[in-house]
Amino acid sequence: MGWTLTMRRWRNSDQASTIIALLRYLPYIACVVGLKVYVMMLLVHSRDDIGDYDDYSLRREDPRPRTTTPTTTTEEPGWREKQEVLARLDDTVILPSAANRTPDTIWLFFNRVPRTGGQTLVSLLKSLAHDLDYQHQEHVYRTPWQRLMSDEEQKNLATWFEYNFWPKSYDRFSLFINFTKHRSQYVSQRPAYITLVRDPVEKYISHFRFKRVNQERVKLEMALREKQRPGSGRTWYWRKLEECVLENDTECDLKSDTNDFTSAIPFLCGQDEPCLKLGNKWALQKAKFHAEYEYSVVGLAEHWNTTLGVLEHYLPMFFQGARQRYWSQEFEDQRLVNKNPKKYPKVSEQVLTVLRQRLGLEYELYDFLRQRLHLQHQQVAEKLAAPTTELPTRPTEVPRLAVWDRMDIELRH
Repeated sequence: MGWTLTMRRWRNSDQASTIIALLRYLPYIACVVGLKVYVMMLLVHSRDDIGDYDDYSLRREDPRPRTTTPTTTTEEPGWREKQEVLARLDDTVILPSAANRTPDTIWLFFNRVPRTGGQTLVSLLKSLAHDLDYQHQEHVYRTPWQRLMSDEEQKNLATWFEYNFWPKSYDRFSLFINFTKHRSQYVSQRPAYITLVRDPVEKYISHFRFKRVNQERVKLEMALREKQRPGSGRTWYWRKLEECVLENDTECDLKSDTNDFTSAIPFLCGQDEPCLKLGNKWALQKAKFHAEYEYSVVGLAEHWNTTLGVLEHYLPMFFQGARQRYWSQEFEDQRLVNKNPKKYPKVSEQVLTVLRQRLGLEYELYDFLRQRLHLQHQQVAEKLAAPTTELPTRPTEVPRLAVWDRMDIELRH
C-alpha cells in the first residue's frame, strides 16, 4: 500500500508530468530522426555513374579522353557528336557556333571566373528571381579554396540540385563540373551552364590589384609570406605591377606547368589535373569543347549588352527582362558592385605586350568565345529588336521526385 501511494504522489508531481509528456512525443521524434538518417544514407549512397563521356574518369597519368559504350540507353541531344569530337580532341579544330545548348531543366549553374563581373550578374539573378519565380542560391565559402573539388563533393552538389524541386540558380567560384557524370539514377536532367570571361590582360591586372585591396586577402597573403620570410609580406603588398612583370617576379612570370586557379581556361576545362596547368594546350582544347558543347552562354564583360541579350533568349526562365532591369534606375547601385575604389596610372605598353605574350592561350580561348557570342547574338538579333513581355514557359518534362518517391525507388532496387 505504501509503494502504491508513493507512486501516485510521484505521478501527480510536476517532474512526472514532464517525463510523461516527453514520452508521448517519443514516437514522433524517433520517426523524424529515422527519416533524416535514411535521407543522409541516400546522399552518401554509392551510386552508379551515368557517364556523358568517360574522360572524367581517366587515370591521372593519361588525361586524354577515350570513348566507351554509354551506360544508359537514353542519350542527350548531340551526345554522339560530342563523343566523336572527344575521340580526336588533340588533332581537331573546334569551331564556335550559335547552337543553343540549353537543356530542358529548371536548374542553372553559374561557375564564376574571378574579376569578370560575376557579382553584377549574381545581383541581376537575385533581382529577377522574384519576378520570374525562381530562387537564387549563393555558395557559402568556408575555406579560401573550393574551386577544385573531389568526386564526392561534385556528387554531393549534383545531389543538392536534384533535391530542389523548384527552379533554382546557383553561383560558385568553381571549375567546370560534369553534372551528367555525377547525377543519380533518379533523374535524366542536369543544370544549364553559364559563365563570364574578360579580356585576359585586363582581368589579370584587375586581379593583381584587387588582391591588394581586399582586406581579407591581404591579411591572409601577408601572413603566409611573413611566416616563410619576415618582411616579404610587406614587400609583396607594396610591389607595383610594372615591377612584378618586368622583373620576372614569381607572382607574374606565368611559367608553364604551374597551377592556375584564376584564368578562364581551368574554369572552362574542368576538374582534371592538366586543366590547372598554365600553357597546357590540351586544357585549352577541353575548355573550347566545354564552351561549345556544354555551356548555354559564355558572356564577355566587354560586350555586356550583347551578353544580356543572348542570355534573355537562350535562358528566358532566368533572364527574361535582364536588359531592362540592368539599365533601370533601381539597379544603378548594383552596377558598381565589387568595383575597385582605387585609381591607378595607365599601364605601359611594354607591360601590356609582355602580358599578352604570356597569356597567349588565354587570348586564343577569348577570341573563340567572342566569336561564339557574336554568332549567338546574330541568331537572336531580330528578336532582340522586338522584345516581348510574355512570361517564359516552364519545361514540361522536368524531374519532380519528392523524398518519398526516392525512398520508394531505393526500396524497390
